[in-house]
Amino acid sequence: MAFDSGLHAEPRTIVKIGAKDASALVDANDAPDLKEWGNKAGTLCVEWFPKIAALLPSVGFAAPKEVTLYFDPKMKGVAHALGGKITISAAFVRAHPDDFGMVVHELTHVVQSYPPGGPGWLVEGIADYIRIVHFEPKAPRPKLDAAKASYKDAYKTTAMFLEWIELHHTAGVVVKMNAALRGGAYKDELWSSLTGKTVDELWALFMKSLQP
Repeated sequence: MAFDSGLHAEPRTIVKIGAKDASALVDANDAPDLKEWGNKAGTLCVEWFPKIAALLPSVGFAAPKEVTLYFDPKMKGVAHALGGKITISAAFVRAHPDDFGMVVHELTHVVQSYPPGGPGWLVEGIADYIRIVHFEPKAPRPKLDAAKASYKDAYKTTAMFLEWIELHHTAGVVVKMNAALRGGAYKDELWSSLTGKTVDELWALFMKSLQP
């Protein structure tokens, strides 16, 4: 479908990819060479919207069901999600055409719908937890440097930490942390109440588990 953005402007063509549970609007007007890639990403979003919502539930919360993907030809970095829109660097996609895990990470942010105030490392860690544990579990994991790594490094480092907690210490932590973040009720003390150990104690055990 096409939307006319002005009297003298060329109408923007927005591709809508929809299913019963979700839809994606793909805007590749400013990076037309990425139209096909964008359609694949939109199809992926439609498939993963209900999956992520099921993995990150909380009482009384209805996950969003629509997302807009926009490719920015001037954007530096990778991508960011704001509300129901994911803005993606066109240059990044051209350089990394196989990185659909990035889309799942950003779509997780859309589903998270957290209010401001939660620790960014945990927000990003949960998004990458969905990515590496559920979307691309066979992808190579980074090797962590015990002398430098921290659970506050976010992204894959935090995701691997969360995965270890789920598998080897206390199952269900990610869902409960997600609910607390979504409800604006996160506190550091939650780690102790949920697992019996502080986050620093858990990290020390995780680091120990990586030793040969």
